[in-house]
Amino acid sequence: MAMDQMLRKAVFAALIGAITVLTIYEASAAVRFKRFAHCPEGLVSKKTCECHAGSSGRFHFCHAGQNCDTIHGLCHKQTRSQ
Repeated sequence: MAMDQMLRKAVFAALIGAITVLTIYEASAAVRFKRFAHCPEGLVSKKTCECHAGSSGRFHFCHAGQNCDTIHGLCHKQTRSQ
C-alpha cells in the first residue's frame, strides 16, 4: 500500500511538473520569437529592428547607432572617421 501511494504521488508530481514546464515554455515563446520592423540599409535610428539579408529569412537585431548591411543581414557598430 505504501509503495502504491508513493508511486501515485510521484506520477502526480511528474504530471504537475510537465504541465508547468509546458506552460512556461509557451509563455516564453512570445519573448523569444518577438518580431521587430525591418531596418533600412545604413544607419539605424530605431531602438531595435531586424536587419534582413535580402528576401531570405536570415537576420540580426540592430540597435540605434548601428549600421544595417542588408546584403549580408548583419549589424555593424558606427565607426568614426578621423
